[in-house]
Amino acid sequence: MKIFLYGLYAVFLFAMGTGFYFAFRGFEGLVEENYYEKASGYFRTKAIEDSLGLEIILPDSLRKGNNAVEVAVLVQGKPLRQAQVNFFTGNVSERRYDAQHDMVERSPGVYAAEVPVPFSGTWLMKVEVATETIKTNRKWFAKIE
Repeated sequence: MKIFLYGLYAVFLFAMGTGFYFAFRGFEGLVEENYYEKASGYFRTKAIEDSLGLEIILPDSLRKGNNAVEVAVLVQGKPLRQAQVNFFTGNVSERRYDAQHDMVERSPGVYAAEVPVPFSGTWLMKVEVATETIKTNRKWFAKIE
């Protein structure tokens, strides 16, 4: 009976050790960098957006390959000029394909960039808009076929 209990104890320790190993090996860090600082300013940023009447018009869809992406930024229905706009693409399963693209103002309030999407799958998209008054972003997941 003692041998059985020792064997059961050894199997339990092995299973626990294996679980800890795979948990440590698969750890990808926090989903959002500096999440506490960003979360604490979320409601303040949303209040500023509402008071400015900020509207960000995102692209409808993206496809595999190169995409000409345009983002329109409006303040109270008028184009927002000279803002710093960035477009981020990140594959959900592979961090090595994450890319940040600086957008250029093509016409008043319309920012554009060439955004490559190398393969199909689920991608995280993020548009960041920064001016002297506000710094905000929009995130969404895109299913690329």
